[in-house]
Amino acid sequence: MTAPPPSSTASPHYDLLIIGAGIAGLAAGRMAQKAGQKVMLIDKGRRVGGRVSTRRSDGFVFNHGAQFATSKSSDFGDILRAASTAGMATNWQIENKKTVVVGTPMMRNLPMFLAAHLPIQQNRRIAKIIRKTDHIACVDTDDVPLTARKVICTAPAPQTAVLLADDFPDLAATASHAAYAPCLTVMLGLADDEMLPKMPVKSAQHDIGWAMCETARPAAAQHRPALTIQADADWSATHKDDTADSIIKQLIEKYQLATGCQIGAVLHAHAHRWLYAKVTTPSPAYAIICQNNLAIAGDWLGGARIEHAFTSGQRAFLALNQTNA
Repeated sequence: MTAPPPSSTASPHYDLLIIGAGIAGLAAGRMAQKAGQKVMLIDKGRRVGGRVSTRRSDGFVFNHGAQFATSKSSDFGDILRAASTAGMATNWQIENKKTVVVGTPMMRNLPMFLAAHLPIQQNRRIAKIIRKTDHIACVDTDDVPLTARKVICTAPAPQTAVLLADDFPDLAATASHAAYAPCLTVMLGLADDEMLPKMPVKSAQHDIGWAMCETARPAAAQHRPALTIQADADWSATHKDDTADSIIKQLIEKYQLATGCQIGAVLHAHAHRWLYAKVTTPSPAYAIICQNNLAIAGDWLGGARIEHAFTSGQRAFLALNQTNA
């Protein structure tokens, strides 16, 4: 690898730049802010949270990404309890012996709680990451650079591998080990949902990984009747290139077969393709996550749960600061 080009004499814009305002990026950002660092998060989307996502359309509300959170660590458990105290999360019993935590009145509220008071730039995509002698330059798709002493990249593993291939090859190699399953998701705005199940529907026989009436979620009774259907990983992988109309039609049929219920009049229908929905092969625990003042984070470094992303963001921040202690 050739030596990095000479650095500019100008001071970097930030102590820490975080690419991505999903759960991993938000966790790292909170630690940086608490440590008194000048931090900025850059996110390509319109909302924080990544796959912990909610969509509003035609007056309907769809929790079309991650459906709930659970905690095993004290740090993430404390976050969920604090979000509940703030009225932005609550417990939800989805099975006889399984209680989870959801954002209220929608899943988006959980990352919004994490994002409070953090500086975040939305609708900005980083296209290049360049190592300089004393800082890192992150160049967006408009060719505008942002500079920082340290960077954390929380993009999905395939995107991270591409961004870091030239100047951070060890981290790109770590990212190349991870694999995902896609998830095809259908969002249906309905005239009525009274006859549909009010508990989550899962059916391996009918290729449904999750389906839920949105009005049956905690604190969501005021929402208009709506149904979110998520196909399982195998069916999603097989049909990810189908047309949106075909995906919608097939998943409606599968839901009706699985439940024995007719959906009735559909007022709104949309299909979404999550290409990096669920981590199937995380990068190994011993993999390098920090190199030359840049660290990587994401659920793909630990597992598929929201908590894995949160813990990974914290780990990346600590790795950067231990390296530079």
